[in-house]
Amino acid sequence: MRYPWIGAVLVSAAAVSGLAAGVGLWRLHANAPFPSGVQVAGYSLAGVRPHALASHLECLRRVLAEQPVIVAQAPTYATKLKDWGVELDVNATQTAIERAWARVPLWQRIFGRPRLQVDLQWAVLPELFQARLEQFRFLERPPQEARVRFEQGQVQVIPHRDGLRLDWNASARNLLTALRNLPAPYTRFELGFTPVVPRIRTEQLHSIQGVISSYTTRFPSGQRLRNHNIRLAANALNGVILLPGERLSYNQVVGKRTVKRGFRLAPVIIYGEKRLGVGGGVCQVSSTLFNAALLSGLAILRRANHSIPVDYVPLGRDATVADGVADLVIANPFDHPIAITTEVKRSSLTIRILGKPQPGRQIVLKTERRVLPVPPIKRVPDPRLPIGTQRVLKKGAAGYRVVLWREVYENGRLIARERVATSIYRAQPRVIAVGTKPRTPTPTRLRGDSALTPAVFQTPEPAP
Repeated sequence: MRYPWIGAVLVSAAAVSGLAAGVGLWRLHANAPFPSGVQVAGYSLAGVRPHALASHLECLRRVLAEQPVIVAQAPTYATKLKDWGVELDVNATQTAIERAWARVPLWQRIFGRPRLQVDLQWAVLPELFQARLEQFRFLERPPQEARVRFEQGQVQVIPHRDGLRLDWNASARNLLTALRNLPAPYTRFELGFTPVVPRIRTEQLHSIQGVISSYTTRFPSGQRLRNHNIRLAANALNGVILLPGERLSYNQVVGKRTVKRGFRLAPVIIYGEKRLGVGGGVCQVSSTLFNAALLSGLAILRRANHSIPVDYVPLGRDATVADGVADLVIANPFDHPIAITTEVKRSSLTIRILGKPQPGRQIVLKTERRVLPVPPIKRVPDPRLPIGTQRVLKKGAAGYRVVLWREVYENGRLIARERVATSIYRAQPRVIAVGTKPRTPTPTRLRGDSALTPAVFQTPEPAP
């Protein structure tokens, strides 16, 4: 008699036995220590059981925190990894190891010699990393703009240089990349930098080929303090470059005229009178620039005249400046950059506008002048002067209304005429001091009498 169900029972029993054996082997091997072929960033996990992996990685974290770190650009400045706010991420590293180990076939884990290399996972604390990075700011390099010089009648362009700024992201990436070489006696990495392009680059100045205009004013060489101020202001303007559409504020470029910044006391014009003030003489520089700008075709956006005429530029062609009150603002209307250069000699100041000269182009400045009514003579009493005497305190001067025109010619033909500015110079009254002090009577003396003997007069009697 045959029992077909016996075979099925035997097969099922064998299967259950095999499954049980497999589960037993899996559980047995799940708690088995890692073989020597399993490494994390070069550190072997041989003998470490899975349930002890977290504590093992925590010990490794403390060890790596003391890892010496050297910056390639400053090799003498040694730090530690913990100083950078970089530490081993224990949880992430443990997860990476477990996932990599789970991908190894069971038979290979039991019977083979698996080799496994897992990267360490790092955590970066941004505040600490940035704080450490700040200590290397001295490695940064500011950009240098291209410059222009005018020497011996020639334009010279000095090339630009890009700057360098520390890059947080690039520096952190470089450090984490260098940590892949662990274990090592020290970790060396390069700080990352971002190039900083200057505002004015060399190729932008190739169009500056010569002098568009120049203007010269003169001053007495003996006025030492005033001439010092002229030189300071002129040096601030020397080399200034205006790209197309850019503006120049004289007050911003020269800066405030203070003793702390090197300016000195010299005569200035205040409300029609000459007085001592810090920075006296800078108006001659602004007036010289004004005329050079007019002759080059630059746009005049803001300008004010003095209250009285000055002697270093023609009437109507001066430009006064004062901190927070009056400014000279010009702009570059061309499609190419221009450069301003200054030259101060013993008794003269020359300002040149460099750019792209246009042959056949000429600019002529013309003025229309009208004399204003002279104010009446002003007489003021002076008790120090005797009655009947007078003294001139102020000579007075006529006032003017001056209109300035700019005419542009090409090959002798007028192509443009522009009214630039209207200047009002107030008339200055003639001031005369009139004496009010009473005269003291002088005693009369007879010839031969003593100065102390009073004179005696007798009236003759009439004839009988």
